[in-house]
Amino acid sequence: MHFSGITPLVLYAAAILCGIWSIAGKPIVGFYYLVPLLPLQTLRYRLLEYPLGGSIVGLILVAMAIGVLRQRSSILPKTPWTRVISVYSIFLLISLILGAFYLDMKLPLPGTPRFGIWEDYMMMPAMLLMLAAVRPTRLEMRIIIILMCASTLLLSKSYFSVMANRDFSTYSEDREAGSMGYAGSNGLAAYEAQITVFLVALAVFEKKILPRLALYGIAALSSVCLMFTLSRGGYLALLAGWFFLGVAKKRSLLVLLAAFLLTWSTIVPEAVRYRVFMTYDQENKTVDHSAETRLDLWDDAMHLFASNPATGTGFATYAFMHRIGGYEDTHNYFLKILVETGVVGMLFFLWLLGRTFFSGLWLFWTATDPFFKALGLGLACWMVSCVVANCFGDRWSFLQVNGYMWIIAGMVAHGLTVESAEKAAGVPEAVEDDAEALVLAAV
Repeated sequence: MHFSGITPLVLYAAAILCGIWSIAGKPIVGFYYLVPLLPLQTLRYRLLEYPLGGSIVGLILVAMAIGVLRQRSSILPKTPWTRVISVYSIFLLISLILGAFYLDMKLPLPGTPRFGIWEDYMMMPAMLLMLAAVRPTRLEMRIIIILMCASTLLLSKSYFSVMANRDFSTYSEDREAGSMGYAGSNGLAAYEAQITVFLVALAVFEKKILPRLALYGIAALSSVCLMFTLSRGGYLALLAGWFFLGVAKKRSLLVLLAAFLLTWSTIVPEAVRYRVFMTYDQENKTVDHSAETRLDLWDDAMHLFASNPATGTGFATYAFMHRIGGYEDTHNYFLKILVETGVVGMLFFLWLLGRTFFSGLWLFWTATDPFFKALGLGLACWMVSCVVANCFGDRWSFLQVNGYMWIIAGMVAHGLTVESAEKAAGVPEAVEDDAEALVLAAV
């Protein structure tokens, strides 16, 4: 993605302005700044040349926290996630310390690489709690979604403009990550799969034709970019989210899914067909090198887990072991959880996953406001795709890949609070005002 030379300076100045504005009494402005930047990792790289530029996300979160406290509100609001996030973060910090003894390394103090991994990871659930603490209006939540759409459109358009000129008549290992940076092409694929099902979930509830077409259009572009990533895990993540959305809300999507599964090999480029079919060689009864490496990593991970089944080797330890070919990931996030945090950590993680999925589903089932119903279903669809994507690698702990999930969960948390309060007060079903409709139409 090309940026002019002045862009980083403008973004840095905007960060200072939005930070001050957040502290002064409008903390939602911090989210207006952060949301467009989250998937665009290469753009955030450009801020590193400025003082504290690498800590922009954390500093904006701190500014918003100060703004919330100045409004005499709690930065730990009551949400379905508050308890599990609090307990899980403490557990991971203890696990991080124990991991230092396993690796025979120095204690993970602030400023050390392993502490930085824990710190970056904690920023994502912090965004959930902070958004719930800010208590955004419906209009403010719609603005956040519009910013998500704009950032996704920029990400996908940039990637498409590069890949559209590539020759996909044959398969090549030369794969691009676009503006996703170090998340890689597989991380980009996971993001595109997840955002696609989320946007379609919003679109099926949208009554106005222009916003609905815009949502479908951005989702279509994202799915095309997903195809170009040649990521089999990403393909499965999209299909899983697509199927769940069809079952949960719109049955016609199941018909389209069946039609796609019957005809996909005649629609997609040859490189995509080859990438899918190369997984298993029926003639020689073997799997391709990539799949074979994954199987080796999974087998080694299970042996490592068996030696530390209760609490694992410690959070953020596997990347420092270099057990097989220098790989720093187990290529299955659930196995990585087992290796590093054991059965105890896996139970905490499943608690977090279940709470996120079912909270979204509950808002979808019980909300009277169509906007909140769409948010709840969108979060549940995102989680289905996310679980499948993480079966093939770590797509969970990357801010640029999964940051939006936590923000959507924050909106769902607030939606649950609003719905509960309105029902208790006997407020009738919410109706969009002209200002909200105008902003949404801007997509």
